Amino acid sequence: MPSLRCLVRSITVTCRRRRPHELLARKRDYGMTRLFILPAIFALSSLSLWYMICAAPGWNADGTATFEMPKQFDNFTILATKFKEYKEEHFAYISSVFVCTYLYKQTFAIPGSFFLNVIAGAVFDMWSGFFLVCCLTTAGSTLCYLFSELFGREYVLYYFGQKLTYLQQKVDDNSNRLLPFLLFARMFPISPSWLLNIVAPFLNIPLPIFAFSALIGLAPYNFICVQAGYILSDLRSWDDLFSQVFSTSTMLKLCSFALLPLAYAIFVRPRTKNVVTDVESNNNIYSPVKTQIV
Repeated sequence: MPSLRCLVRSITVTCRRRRPHELLARKRDYGMTRLFILPAIFALSSLSLWYMICAAPGWNADGTATFEMPKQFDNFTILATKFKEYKEEHFAYISSVFVCTYLYKQTFAIPGSFFLNVIAGAVFDMWSGFFLVCCLTTAGSTLCYLFSELFGREYVLYYFGQKLTYLQQKVDDNSNRLLPFLLFARMFPISPSWLLNIVAPFLNIPLPIFAFSALIGLAPYNFICVQAGYILSDLRSWDDLFSQVFSTSTMLKLCSFALLPLAYAIFVRPRTKNVVTDVESNNNIYSPVKTQIV
């Protein structure tokens, strides 16, 4: 019996010693597997979107090729007009393709929101296109946030590891005024919104605050682009289109919008915080007196 007990005890100790190594090995294998999940999702999404575009019902009836980005402005306006006419007969299809394309672009942080916003204004009219673009911007940014958190940790830490530590400390120090700073980052014209979507999960930014900042912060830029698409028929060249969106007056308006939440975060929010701390300190001062009276 003692020999049997010793044997069982030795086996138990050996299993306990191996368990941490097995956990580390499993964690390492899961990390390696997760590296290939995001490229696989990207490849599958690309193939699905390409199939949807190539399977356009009735698009090639007049001998036109497939959806192509025109190099000349006249061809771009003709394509936008054809999209609008095509929508009358195939509304569900063209809406589905636009939604999938926009979500694909936002989820995988691909440039091109400017042209999609312009097409939304030309095809879906002013307010319908603006509402649709705002919803898709928020949904696509949220998907990018979730995909980055679930499958992109190794990529983000590899490329932005040291910077994330500094930014995370800044976010923690300003957690009481996080939303105004996020709104400023979204509204500022030259701010890389795609980068914020990728690194936000690793900066301790809550998802509801992140989604709300995307909805409100990107609304001014989306409105300007959709408005340019709505009046696309009145424009004559690429210069007219770009000047409509990226003119000096437009950039100044966006900057002025961005300064509003920044000013609130710098001047108004600290004062309210000081008032709260003063009230708490006064309560702490008088609380011993109250206990003595009682």
